[in-house]
Amino acid sequence: MQIRQTLDSQRIYEAHAHTTLSIGFMLEAETLFQTPQGSFRLEKGALAIIPPLMQHACNPLENHARSYVMVYIDPAFCAQLQSRLFHQPTTELLPLKHPLIYNQELYEEFITIIHALIHRDESLHVNALKAWMERFLWLYTEGSLCQKPSPTLQEIAHFLAQRLDETPSLEELSKRFSYNPYLLLRHFKKAYGTTPKRYALELKIEYAKKLLQEGMPSSLCAHYCGFVDQSHFQRFFKRHTALTPKEYHVNFVQ
Repeated sequence: MQIRQTLDSQRIYEAHAHTTLSIGFMLEAETLFQTPQGSFRLEKGALAIIPPLMQHACNPLENHARSYVMVYIDPAFCAQLQSRLFHQPTTELLPLKHPLIYNQELYEEFITIIHALIHRDESLHVNALKAWMERFLWLYTEGSLCQKPSPTLQEIAHFLAQRLDETPSLEELSKRFSYNPYLLLRHFKKAYGTTPKRYALELKIEYAKKLLQEGMPSSLCAHYCGFVDQSHFQRFFKRHTALTPKEYHVNFVQ
């Protein structure tokens, strides 16, 4: 789990995605929460639920500063809880109701736990978060499962995840997987909400975050994640996170 607290910020984000389940809430003011389901005003009293790899952006209203917290949770951990709760073996996160959840009791309990974890990471609070996640998943897991991508599309997504140090072109993917390039682009976007190129870039950024958390210099991160050079890496990293690699490193609590 990771926690990011952003205070009094007017940073503007372009649409991006995370490989984690992300849950956010406001500390001060409001923000415009943009998702494939539409645009919403996120304010105190609501939790923003962002499933893994869902394109989204949270930007200030009329350039007004806002303060908020984002919590990033391992989807495999959530899938384990769902598997036990629903007696349905699964290694993937089952679909969740989103993008906004209004439940005063869950909301107040969640922000209390997260504030406690920000100031002191104790096992008591970690256990409290696990119990909260079980209640949340029980209430807000969708009753019916979404149709999974085809085996070939899953193979393509897996291939991109294993080739973070390079960026295969659409033509290369089409030839490798014997897939018409036009259909590949259309079907992949329908299944994953974005293009193969953008999907690969999101994975690179997520991998770069992990390397930065482990203390790797940004120059090496750029190399391992397949960016042309450090400036190229920093430009894309900031476009997707609104933070430089250095700012990212000091703005996260794990």
